Amino acid sequence: MKTHSLDLVYATTKGYASLLPLYNYMKDQGWQVRLQKVYKNCFRNRKLLKTLSTHIVIAYDKPLVRLEKCGWKGTFFYIEHGLSPMKYYTYKYDFFQRASLLFYPGSVFKRKMEAINPQFDRGLLGGYPKVDQLVNLRIDKQAMCLAFGLDPQKPIILFAPSWGGKRNKEAGIHNTKHLQHLENVLIVPHSADYKLARQYGAVRPGEGNINEFLHLADVIVSDVSSVLAEAAILDKPVVQLILPHYPGCFPEQEKRKSGTWVSEEMVAQEQLTDRKLRPFKIPYIDEDWIMGHTATPTELPDAILDAIQHPEKFLNDRKYWAEESCWQADGKSCQRITRMMAHFLEQGSIKQFHE
Repeated sequence: MKTHSLDLVYATTKGYASLLPLYNYMKDQGWQVRLQKVYKNCFRNRKLLKTLSTHIVIAYDKPLVRLEKCGWKGTFFYIEHGLSPMKYYTYKYDFFQRASLLFYPGSVFKRKMEAINPQFDRGLLGGYPKVDQLVNLRIDKQAMCLAFGLDPQKPIILFAPSWGGKRNKEAGIHNTKHLQHLENVLIVPHSADYKLARQYGAVRPGEGNINEFLHLADVIVSDVSSVLAEAAILDKPVVQLILPHYPGCFPEQEKRKSGTWVSEEMVAQEQLTDRKLRPFKIPYIDEDWIMGHTATPTELPDAILDAIQHPEKFLNDRKYWAEESCWQADGKSCQRITRMMAHFLEQGSIKQFHE
C-alpha cells in the first residue's frame, strides 16, 4: 500500500477523539498526516488553509462548514463519531451526501442511509477507529479504583450519558441525580458537557476517550449514547435510561430547514411513533436499539441491581447490537479504513475491504 498526504481535521473534543486512532495508525504506516483543529475565525485558519490537503477526513460537519466558509474547496472522507444510530440527523443533511467516501460504523447505519437515500453509492462499512483500542486495552483495576475513590471489591457502576446538559436541565449529565443514592458510581459526561463535570463530581477522560472506564465498570448506565454499544462489544451489561426526550432524537423538532434529505412525510411518520412504548426506536427504520435493561428514573436502582446480579440477561441482544453498531470489532478498523482510503486515492474508485 502506497503512502499519501492527508489532513484529519476537527473542531470539538469528540471529533478529535474519533480521529486520533486513525491518525496514529496512518502515521505509523508512513503516511504524511496531520491532525489539525479548525477554528471559527478564518484568520486563525489562514496558515492551515495554505497547506491543507486536497482530501480531508472529518468526523463532524463543523470543521467542514468552517473551512468552506473560509474558501476551501476540497473534498472529504467522513467517519462517524460514535456508534449510536439514535440521532435523527445522521445522514439527513446534505454534507453526508457529498462525501467522497462515507464510512458506516456498522450495518445499522447503512440501513439508515438506505432508508434516507437508496441511491447513495459511496458508503463503505468501516467500523469505528476508537474501538481498536477498546478491544485491545488492558487496565490496572486496583490502581484505577484507588485513583477514583472506588471500592474494587464492590460492583462499579459507570454512568456515561449522551450530550445535552448545556441546553436542557433534564438531559445529559444532569440525570446523575437519579443515581445519587447508589454507591461505587463513576460519572463520565459527554465531552460537550465537560464544563458541568465538577458540579457532579464527574471525571473528564483524557483526550475524550472513555475506553478505560468501560473496562473498569461492571455495569454501564446511559441513555442513547454510543457507550452502550461500546459496552456491548465488551459484553458488559447495560441499563438504558428511559426519558421523555433525548437531545438530537425524535420527537425533538428539527431546527435546520434547508439542505436535508429526509422528506416531510418521513419526518411526520417518525413523529407518529409512540415514544412511551418505543423510546429507543431508531429513526427512519423499524428497529429498536435495545441491548439490555431499560428503566425509568424511578426504576433505575432495581434495574442496575438486576443487571449486576444477572449479567447473562440480554446476552443475545448485546451480541446482536454490538455487531450491528460496530462492524468487525476486531482491532483492525483503522487498517481497513486506511486501505479503502488508499484505494480511492490511487484508483479513484470505491472498494469494500473486509481484511
